[in-house]
Amino acid sequence: MHPAAIAFQDPARLHARCEIAGVRRFTLRPGYETTVVVPDEVWQPLPDGYPERFAPSIFTRDSGLVELFRLPDTVFDVPTATALVEMLGDAFPITLGETTDPAGLPSTHVHPDTGLRLGLHVDNHQPLPYPSRETARRRLCVNLGPGSRHLLLATTDIKSVCRTVHADYATHTPSTADLRLYVTLRRPVHALRLRIDPGEGWIAPTAVLPYDESTADLPLPSVTASWLGHWDRGLFPPLI
Repeated sequence: MHPAAIAFQDPARLHARCEIAGVRRFTLRPGYETTVVVPDEVWQPLPDGYPERFAPSIFTRDSGLVELFRLPDTVFDVPTATALVEMLGDAFPITLGETTDPAGLPSTHVHPDTGLRLGLHVDNHQPLPYPSRETARRRLCVNLGPGSRHLLLATTDIKSVCRTVHADYATHTPSTADLRLYVTLRRPVHALRLRIDPGEGWIAPTAVLPYDESTADLPLPSVTASWLGHWDRGLFPPLI
């Protein structure tokens, strides 16, 4: 299995803002799609040695890396964040818009057509098949406050999931349904919860690594803005 690859310099900093939990299925839960995968909410500190599991290897592509960063002090709203993104090296970033989420939501991402919550899912703005999945754009999201929020990441990528649940995985186009089947089959997967404070952001390969966001256990709402793009690693100083 391929775990999440998270850029960090200090394991203690990753420990300080990251927790881990199991996952479970929600079936026929109001406000959610028919069957979704969500963390079981029994959050625990990362066990000793776990940060090293998520350290990038020499084989980790820029397109497969999770990065956390702090926004420049000059970025404090959507227009200034948009101006920043336009200078990051992708001439054609895809704007995904902004959202305002109240406090206390275990899952914030919804299907744009139905308004139903997705749970842990993969982006399919580019429905790339298994062989070329890693070439998809990464998602960049900034938290404009006023509250903190959490980035949720599965510990297993969607290509590993596909190899388990599909005999013809090499010609398959990965989707969220594959993760849901994987969990239904009781295959091992956990969720990470990374705190993202106001003025901070993240870049992640959300077409490859199942993810969601959450405002559970947090007292304030928060506003985010998101884009998709092809970005090199290290555009911002590392947050952790």
